[in-house]
Amino acid sequence: MKDIFGYIKSKLFLKHLLFSLLSLVVFLWILSKLLHLYTDHGKIAEVPDFKSKSIQELDEFIVDKKVSYIIIDSIYNPEEKPGIVIKQDPEPKSTVKHNRTIYLYVTSMLPPQIAMPKLVDRSRRQALLMIESYGLKVGKITEVKGDCVGCILRQLFNGKEIIPGEPIKKGSEIDLEIGKQEDRLITPADSAKQMTDTEEN
Repeated sequence: MKDIFGYIKSKLFLKHLLFSLLSLVVFLWILSKLLHLYTDHGKIAEVPDFKSKSIQELDEFIVDKKVSYIIIDSIYNPEEKPGIVIKQDPEPKSTVKHNRTIYLYVTSMLPPQIAMPKLVDRSRRQALLMIESYGLKVGKITEVKGDCVGCILRQLFNGKEIIPGEPIKKGSEIDLEIGKQEDRLITPADSAKQMTDTEEN
């Protein structure tokens, strides 16, 4: 027991203890610096406004912004120019850590394709509502003689009949042929009947 206490009080033990403590301090200091570099602790950046920027100019735009970006979705919007940012997350002017990834939504370069709906035999009102709900546009409407008065007889795209289920781009114009009542020639018998009906009334 005396040997143990004697060793603890010796210069050799104190030298080893001091070396161990110093090594621990140095290790913790290095670890703290590495974590600081990894997380960029305490460093923040303001999120720039990506909206209305084209895809081609994004890389140059973020050179000095201390953030990165990734395009996560493309949305078709016929009213917007294709290939531009329309939404971002986080929002502009919010603060984030350095090198934070900003998620971008851009307008699609090409309109998506859909399956052409069946408009034939439907009423004019139904057909117009369906064209709008499918993201298509109403083109030329022509009235032609047919058995079905007021309903769609043919659906056309670029002057050619398009069958239901055929792929077509959103935003395309669909022309319609609608049945109208056939003009009737009034015969002498019809005139006599009209006069009789008038006298009876």
